[in-house]
Amino acid sequence: MQVTSASQTTDASNILASQSNDAASLKNEFMTLMIAQIQNQDPTNPVESAEYVSQLAQFSQVESLEYMRDNQTSQMVMMENIGIVQSASLIGKSATVPASTLHLDTEEVEGKVYLENAVDDLTIEVVNQQGQVVHSMTMGAQATGDIKFSFNPSDAGLPAGEYDLKAKATLGESALIAPTYITAKIEKIHFSSASGMMMAEMGHGLGIVPVLDISEVS
Repeated sequence: MQVTSASQTTDASNILASQSNDAASLKNEFMTLMIAQIQNQDPTNPVESAEYVSQLAQFSQVESLEYMRDNQTSQMVMMENIGIVQSASLIGKSATVPASTLHLDTEEVEGKVYLENAVDDLTIEVVNQQGQVVHSMTMGAQATGDIKFSFNPSDAGLPAGEYDLKAKATLGESALIAPTYITAKIEKIHFSSASGMMMAEMGHGLGIVPVLDISEVS
């Protein structure tokens, strides 16, 4: 009677290569083959038990990894759902986010400039798509911190469209550019699987920003 060796039929690495079965079913298949081989082994040349132990250990490792992966996925889904529920209360509220480009219509624009240092003069410019300054707000000397501003596009004679905001400051002989923030309505909240963060879809053409970037909510 010809006896097939364990290394020929029960190589765990070959079984693991099968993409159609999970670790549990593969382990069951291996156990069935192992029992059959033990029952039919050549008494004069028994199969080494160390080989079985090694292959069973491989399956145990795979099962552990699958469990960890499934558990991690479940936790991520739970955190996603919690984040969506908590963030849903923000929809419809006004939020201030970092922005230097926005869409103007007839609605008043509110925002702020953040200054790391006191400045001698601060000017906020509204620039059209042709690069022309079409409106400016002279704020004068300002201390460190948030500097609020607002303007009405209709009063400024600005047609609807896309514009850029630039906050230019001077300190002595130095010219500085300060970051600008715009306040707009939160229209939607969703979870981004790519970034793993909650994202807010903002009005005023501000696009989609991470919820973590919101500095103020009212």
